[in-house]
Amino acid sequence: MAKLQSDPITQPDLVEYLEQHSDFSFEIKTLNALIDLGFTCEHSGTYGDPVTRKPREYDIRATRIMGRRYLRIAVECKNLRPNYPLLVSCLPRRAEEAFHELSISVDPEVCPLKVYDDLDIPAMTPRSKSVRLTGADSLYHVGDPVGKSCDQVGRLSADGGITSRDSEVHEKWSQALSSADDLTYLACSDGGDRTRSIALSLVLPVLVVPKGRLWQTIYDADGNRTSDPQSVDRCSYFVGRKYFHRSISGGDKLVISHLEFVTPDGLRRFVDELCGNEARIDALFPARRIADLCDA
Repeated sequence: MAKLQSDPITQPDLVEYLEQHSDFSFEIKTLNALIDLGFTCEHSGTYGDPVTRKPREYDIRATRIMGRRYLRIAVECKNLRPNYPLLVSCLPRRAEEAFHELSISVDPEVCPLKVYDDLDIPAMTPRSKSVRLTGADSLYHVGDPVGKSCDQVGRLSADGGITSRDSEVHEKWSQALSSADDLTYLACSDGGDRTRSIALSLVLPVLVVPKGRLWQTIYDADGNRTSDPQSVDRCSYFVGRKYFHRSISGGDKLVISHLEFVTPDGLRRFVDELCGNEARIDALFPARRIADLCDA
C-alpha cells in the first residue's frame, strides 16, 4: 500500500471518494436493474470461501425462477474509472471450450434419475446430475471470441507512459467464482428441496462494469491481433471452474465454463437473450436433452 498523507481526511475528501471511487452506488443501481428484470436478490451477504474457508462478502446473488427452471447469477460490481478501463484479449473459442452445464436435480422418490452404475445403497441414490450442452444447445459457440486475458490500462501521471495491471479486476471476478460455489450447491438440491420433483438450474458468474469501461481486442490462433480494441457491452471469459459438493448423495460435480463481463446495458440484453420469452427459456433448458436422464 502506498504511503498515505498525514493530513486528516475531511468531509470533502469523503464526498470525493463517494462520487468518484466508491462501488456502492453502482452496486445499488445493478441490484435495482436485476430486480426490474424479474430476479429475487440477496445483497451484501457473506459466505465461506471454498478455498480459504475465510468469510467473504459478495455483492449480489440473483435468482430468477421460471417454473421448475432456475437461473442463478453471482454478481460482482466494479465501478471502473474512465482513465482505467478493462481490456479483454480474446481468441477464437476452441471446441473443448464451447459448452455450458446445467444441473438437473430431483426428489428421487418422485422423479428418480436413471442409474447406470450398480448402486444398491438407498442413501446414495443420486439426487443431481450435471448436463453438458454443446453445439447448437450451448450458449458458447466454436470460433466466437472468448476472453483469455484481461488488464486495466491507464497512463502514468508522471511521464505519460502506459501502465496496466489485472489485480483489482481479478480479485472481483475471482470473488464472483467463489460466490457461485453456494449457488451450485443450491442447483444440486433444487429438485428435492424446492420443487419436490425435478428442477433444472443454470449458474453464471458475472462482473458488471460501467458503460464505456469494457473493451475487447481479438487475436487469431497464432497470436496475431486481428482487430483494434472496441468498446463492447459484453465479453465472455473462459474459466472452466469445477465445483464439487460431497454432501449431495456422495458427490456431484458441476463445471462453470465462462464468466461474463458486462456493462449495465449488456446485462439487460444478456438476460433477455437467456430468458426474455418462453421460447428462449425452452432453448436455455432443452427438454430433449434432459428427458433420457429420468425414469419419470
